Parts: sequence; C-alpha cells; structure tokens
Amino acid sequence: MFDSGDLSNMRECQEAHMMDEGHIQAVVTTANSMNEQVESWPADGSAISCGLDMRPGSERHGPDKTVINYDATIRLPIGTTIDEKDRIKVDKRFGEALASPLVFDVISPIQRGPSGIRVMLKRIEV
Repeated sequence: MFDSGDLSNMRECQEAHMMDEGHIQAVVTTANSMNEQVESWPADGSAISCGLDMRPGSERHGPDKTVINYDATIRLPIGTTIDEKDRIKVDKRFGEALASPLVFDVISPIQRGPSGIRVMLKRIEV
C-alpha cells in the first residue's frame, strides 16, 4: 500500500517528466436538420502538461481479448478529466511549438494508475 506521501512523490515525479503540452477537446453532440446525432470537437480545453509517446503498438482488452491498435500513448496528470469520446491536440513537443499540431482520437478505456493517467491514441488528419 502506498501512503499519501508516496503517492504525492510519485505524482510530482510523473508530472515533472511530462515535456509536452496539449489540449483536451471535449466532444459536443448536436442534432442536424434530419435529427441525426453529429459529434464535433469545437474548442480546446486549458493547456495541460502531457507526455506523448509516438511508438505504435497493440494491446488486448476485455473478456473477448479485443485487439486495440494504437499510434501513440499519452500520459496525463492524475487529476485530468477526459472521456473516451474526446480528442487530444498536442501543440508543443519537448517545450517547442509544433508548426502543425498533432490531433488524436482516444481509442481505449482510460487507464488510471497511482501516479497518472495513460491513454491510447489514434492519429487523425484535421
């Protein structure tokens, strides 16, 4: 069992090693003229520190061992609010602004550990 001091130290260390910056784009669902549900991601949330790992991979999840193929993973601070339908836009890598932001869909369940959150991502072109 971790005590509160251990958890605090682990979280501080995790956040100190998040060298990138991005925004969570919350999904907004509206109805079009035919009353069909349309999803959009109109606004950036506040800038947050994150750790983007651009190595692709795959993992098996759930009782049926569904394979999830991902383009990248991202680490987020423990208190970050994110939903599986949100998008993440990374606009700074290693402290330097990107000429063109990297935009990703969340494609996995949110994985919460003792020191942070881990999310698997699929890159999209916007």
